[in-house]
Amino acid sequence: MTDNSTDKTDEQLTKAIAEKVFGWKSVRKYLGEMIGRKQDKAGHWRKAKVPNYAGDQRLAYAIDDRMKALKVWDRYSKELTKITAAKNLPPEWASPEQRCQAALKVISTRLLRAVR
Repeated sequence: MTDNSTDKTDEQLTKAIAEKVFGWKSVRKYLGEMIGRKQDKAGHWRKAKVPNYAGDQRLAYAIDDRMKALKVWDRYSKELTKITAAKNLPPEWASPEQRCQAALKVISTRLLRAVR
């Protein structure tokens, strides 16, 4: 079983990824589930359940696709390599939490570069 602190960390990572990487708005916990608003293809903001990016390996691969779409794949893969090298793992074996951490670091440095 997972303890409460691990669940809280996963929720915080999932919320940060949804808002900063995928562009969701109003991400919050409601009746035990993470919900938020995302844009549909017509540009309208629709309420939807936020995927658990930090807890599910299959959903974490969506982060890779998003990094490619944002054209920051090179920096993301470099950061992911740094994070996994600390644990003596190849980047392909990165956990969902490690993928989230790398994406957040790349996005935060991208925003800092845009401000300068």
